[in-house]
Amino acid sequence: MRFWQRLRGADAWLTALTVVLVFCALWNLDRRAEYKPPYDGVAWTDADGVVRASKVEAEGPGERAGVKIGDQLLRINDRKIDRAAEAYALLDRLGAWDRALYQVQRDRTPLAIEIILTEAPRRTTISVFQWVVGAAYLGVGLFILYRKPRHRLARTFFAFCLSSFVLYAFRYTGELNGFDRFIYWADVWATALTPALFVHFCMAFPRGQLPGVRRWAVAGVYALAFGLIGLAHLAAGGWLHTDMALAVLREDLDRTSYGVLGVEMLVGALWLRWGVAPADPAERQQRRWLGYGALWGVAPFVAFYVGPYVAGQIPGPNHTISVFGLAFIPLAFVASMARHRLMDVEVAVRRGAAYSLATAVILAAFYAKAASLSSIVRVDLGGLGPAAWVASVVLAALVFQPLKNKIQSFIDRRYYRERYDYRQTLADFAAELAAETDPDRMLDAVRDRLQQTLAVERLALFVNGDRGLRTARTVGFDCPPHLDLSFLRSESLDARGWLFIEDASNPIQEEPSQRASIASLDLNYYVACRAQGRTAAWIGLGPTLDGNYLTSEDLALVRAMSGSFAIALENGRLYRSLATKASEYQRLKDYNENIVESLHVGILAIDLDDRVESWNTQLELVFGISRRDAVGRPLDELLPSVVVDEYAKARHESGIHNAYKLNVRAQDFPAEFRPAPESPQAVGERIIDMAVAPLVAKNFEPIGRLLILDDVTDRVALEDRIVQTDKLSSIGLLAAGVAHEVNTPLAVISSYAQMLAKRVGEDPAQVKALEKITQQTFRASEIVNSLLNFSRTASHDFAPVDLNEALVETLSLVEPQLRKARVEVVTDLDGGLPEVRGVAGRLQQVCLNLFLNARDAMPDGGVLRVTTRLERDGDGDGERIRVEVADTGVGIPREQLSRIFDPFYTTKGPKRGTGLGLSISYGIIEEHNGQLSAHSAQGEGTTFVIELPVVRQPVHA
Repeated sequence: MRFWQRLRGADAWLTALTVVLVFCALWNLDRRAEYKPPYDGVAWTDADGVVRASKVEAEGPGERAGVKIGDQLLRINDRKIDRAAEAYALLDRLGAWDRALYQVQRDRTPLAIEIILTEAPRRTTISVFQWVVGAAYLGVGLFILYRKPRHRLARTFFAFCLSSFVLYAFRYTGELNGFDRFIYWADVWATALTPALFVHFCMAFPRGQLPGVRRWAVAGVYALAFGLIGLAHLAAGGWLHTDMALAVLREDLDRTSYGVLGVEMLVGALWLRWGVAPADPAERQQRRWLGYGALWGVAPFVAFYVGPYVAGQIPGPNHTISVFGLAFIPLAFVASMARHRLMDVEVAVRRGAAYSLATAVILAAFYAKAASLSSIVRVDLGGLGPAAWVASVVLAALVFQPLKNKIQSFIDRRYYRERYDYRQTLADFAAELAAETDPDRMLDAVRDRLQQTLAVERLALFVNGDRGLRTARTVGFDCPPHLDLSFLRSESLDARGWLFIEDASNPIQEEPSQRASIASLDLNYYVACRAQGRTAAWIGLGPTLDGNYLTSEDLALVRAMSGSFAIALENGRLYRSLATKASEYQRLKDYNENIVESLHVGILAIDLDDRVESWNTQLELVFGISRRDAVGRPLDELLPSVVVDEYAKARHESGIHNAYKLNVRAQDFPAEFRPAPESPQAVGERIIDMAVAPLVAKNFEPIGRLLILDDVTDRVALEDRIVQTDKLSSIGLLAAGVAHEVNTPLAVISSYAQMLAKRVGEDPAQVKALEKITQQTFRASEIVNSLLNFSRTASHDFAPVDLNEALVETLSLVEPQLRKARVEVVTDLDGGLPEVRGVAGRLQQVCLNLFLNARDAMPDGGVLRVTTRLERDGDGDGERIRVEVADTGVGIPREQLSRIFDPFYTTKGPKRGTGLGLSISYGIIEEHNGQLSAHSAQGEGTTFVIELPVVRQPVHA
């Protein structure tokens, strides 16, 4: 119903005419099947002005009657024959099985031959195929008229298809009744009008316009067509007076019409292929489809049928085979109008050429080989058995595909030229993408390779990122800002795997922003690059540099590469993600290590097998063991047993275990990691605080232990100094409070004892007792004075002091006593020492006290070694003078060493000292901002160390 509603006016009349003509064609086909024209079995042709037998059918009526090839035909039934057409016209008026008297001349000898005419053999296959071709034209015309009734060329195209239907489907039988005459004249009209309509359609396609010269050309072909029709009617009506017989005249007009048909059909096909091309790529491709289809159909028909027929030959079965090529024309029209694989016209032509050439080469090789074998073994092809034919077919099947591929490769190389190698290696390039991890280099490579391979005018790569699609690369245009790329969705893809937008300037998308973006990009193809169900990117492609759309081969190449491109992008994304995570992990690791390294405590991690997994710099400084040597080693191979034993106690505890003031000596380390004697770690012993904490993973599973070692040696020494200072301060305050109170009664006791001694001078016993009282009061007074000196906090005038000079003077004072005690003095004084600020007398008092203590520590004699040297401070900001006073005496027990600076504590035994000498010396050194320390081992002697800051030299501006 919808079809009839769309037909109005002229379209309705065309449809009605079509119905009538289809009915007539069917009736004509039926009549051709029933009517059997007469046949003499001889092909008569015009040659050298006479009619001769060019071919005589074997066992046909002519051969049985005695006609031979080359016989000249003079008369049939006493009717003179001047042209071959007259002979065929006369035969049409006779009936099958009639007798006809042929008068021929053979070798200048006239002969009379009676031929019994038979029924002409039926050419059912050719007739049916021509009828099918005509029906195909009619179907295509109806399809276009239904689909696009308002198109300017719809009626022209339908008229051409209808005329072609009449041309191929109508054949008069020779009955020459009214219907047969109608069929004849319809065929005459169709033969003249079909090429004119075809030229009209070709010249006006696709817009239906005929500018300038083309309009006059179309008018000319129509005039020629109607002229031929008019001549045919004039000749048939007897109004055209010539010397030729009517049959000959009609035959000549028929040949002329077919010649015009062939020429005009070729002109139309060539115009479609190489005429003025429209700007629109789709219309240009439609013209190519039509042009190639018309050429493939018309060229064989013109070359093998029209040409020989116009030249005067009677078309035989071999000539009629060329009619099969006419089927290409409606097929091409259907493909063009329906736009089915519109861009693949060149692909189809190249493939068709490859198949045709491969078939031709195989057939030529087969017949050439057969001919050579026939000449050698004298065997006809018909004598070959079934096995030989089967072997030939199998061999041809095996050879065909490789040969076709070779020919296809040659054709493609000639067609693509320099782009052929790019196309062939595109698969290898896609494989190379997987090895590229840098996104910029990857995108540049894909852009350049697609441009080189496809030669497109415009290209864009859209990459799917965290914020959606973004334009990553473009070719041929600058990317406009604020694009709405939401039209690039998986749902937009067609069955072929890409989105095709024929007219980017007028897209069908609904959203205005999408339409604006599509128009700005001006791309026709959008190919999705998918990997693992995710669209990683889109490839946007415009027309080629010559303005054509891409073919399915081109898009297949892009599709083949798109998967590898998507995988490469995903690999790059994963690589960047892993790199980011690795960087974050490394940053976090460095951050944690920096925290650990910034701590002033040693931290090491131990796994469940008691092997060290981490070892910070503080441990390297404290123990002198590098991280490289420590990591991976068992704990008991690195640290002293006192630390390992304490760790073993905490190994099975779930909480934190603490241990304080562990004494670590150099000799306690394992032999491999024992500090060298000259290293800082070998000096004295170190005091370590230790904490052991469990190390757990996120799921709270234990993975090891964390061992924290804090070197508190300096802190303990500082604490001892503070305690010592507090003691001295307390005693000083006590002495200051009671010294004056004690001195007064002592003075009274001493005075009265002396007075009593004078009065009782006659009693020796009493005098002796009073003298002892006086001596003890003096002793007590000395102690009180010492306490007063100890507690005196009055300021002193500090001045530069040469320590070497002070030491030498003090040694000279005690030299007699040292010599008497058999003590040898050895000095090692640095002559370049700078001065220190202090009180020379008080510093000499300290030195004197240390020298006398050394003498007392060597009752059997020994060596007193005095050394001075300049050292830098521990913080590196200043210099200090180090004075060492070492003896080879009995030494101080370890448990007493920490108490020697306590007031009133002495190691000399009863009645040999007050216990204030070292305390006073300690206080004096503290006044000078120095340090006094002692190192001793029982039986190995004692070394006292004085460290004093040097005088800073003023800087003169």
